[in-house]
Amino acid sequence: MSEIYSEELYIEDLYCDRTAKLSLPMITELAISVSSKQTVEMGIGMQRLVEAHHGWILLQYDIKINRRPNLGEKIKIRTDPKRHNRFFAFRDFDFFDQDGNTLIHIDSLWAMIDLKRRRLVSIDSEFVDPLKGNLVDRLERLEKPADLDRSFSGASISVEEIKANYFDIDTNQHVNNSNYLKFFLVPVAENFLLRHEPKRILIKYVKEIRLSQSVVSMAQFIGPLHSVHEISDNSLINAQAEIEWSEVE
Repeated sequence: MSEIYSEELYIEDLYCDRTAKLSLPMITELAISVSSKQTVEMGIGMQRLVEAHHGWILLQYDIKINRRPNLGEKIKIRTDPKRHNRFFAFRDFDFFDQDGNTLIHIDSLWAMIDLKRRRLVSIDSEFVDPLKGNLVDRLERLEKPADLDRSFSGASISVEEIKANYFDIDTNQHVNNSNYLKFFLVPVAENFLLRHEPKRILIKYVKEIRLSQSVVSMAQFIGPLHSVHEISDNSLINAQAEIEWSEVE
């Protein structure tokens, strides 16, 4: 049975956006923080990874949001390192309110990288065995985001240029995964964001964004409540997303 880890916390002001709800980038930031605490307590955290010249990289997210918690609300975050094979690992996250209702559920797919060569490597058992996740031969992939429709009949595409700065970079020396959610939404109109809530977010990370790199963020609505997103650099895709929205009641 896998080692499940949980933590309770209050939604502080610095976790929120202007709607006084947990911001989208902070959802993934808090999830990763909880998993990092688990691995640190087991002696297989960032320090040990760096010593072994390894790092975890995130490949995909499937985020389902029932409700974003509000400022001052007490929540519980639970993570489960469910299963892995030789090259990939699944980890789940759940956010609960005080009554035990599921606020947010996240499925995530990970791989391991050699920090010196910046290449994927097979997962070192030292970093998964203590978590007691199931070792499987085949690991299912998460659903991928849809591509932008660049055909003549496709909906208009909003475009914004973004330059990664010092504060976007994490310890793996590339743009922090949570910042991609911010980058994806830069082209989306402010009024739309204030009047709508994301219900499901699919994210696929393709190529890391490095310090001072300029990228283009594109957003396209393929329906009134359905958008697709792409971050790219010179036609090379860095990341893709697909978001299902609902109107704020």
